[in-house]
Amino acid sequence: MNQDTLSSFVQLFTLTDADATQRVSERLTLALRDPIAYQEQDLYADELEQRDIVTELPAQELRDIALIDALSSEGLAWESSMREPSEMLVEGLNEVLTIQKRTGVNESAFIGRRNTGPEVLDYLQDALEAQGLALVLFTLDSDSYPLSVVADAQAEQARQLAKELGFGVTVY
Repeated sequence: MNQDTLSSFVQLFTLTDADATQRVSERLTLALRDPIAYQEQDLYADELEQRDIVTELPAQELRDIALIDALSSEGLAWESSMREPSEMLVEGLNEVLTIQKRTGVNESAFIGRRNTGPEVLDYLQDALEAQGLALVLFTLDSDSYPLSVVADAQAEQARQLAKELGFGVTVY
């Protein structure tokens, strides 16, 4: 694993927050280099237990969960149930955008549209695209949407770096 590649990937989400970049990068370095040590570290073990994960995970699944939890701990990712109404997704995504110091999504764009399900992600991407942003959906084998945002101009870079590092993401 190339540390510069990891830092570049993390900075797509943390932007200019050097402290957050360092914290997320250090955490992900541990998950990528020593998955067992990651799962045994008290804080991370507690987070995994909150997800009802108490057994050793395959490396890929641990890597993806570590990414989601690392970004979530900084307020840079939002995880929402597929069954929650779109207003909850917009609210959570707007919290991420606030931390990234970006303009939030206007909730009125969702009035009269299907309120739950995968179509909501398309609506979110449409709203973000108008602001030059791209929606990121992290891979997680569950009934939730772990989401974040990157600049639309960096969408391909996010895909490439995620692939190189072994993270599962879909960048809209």
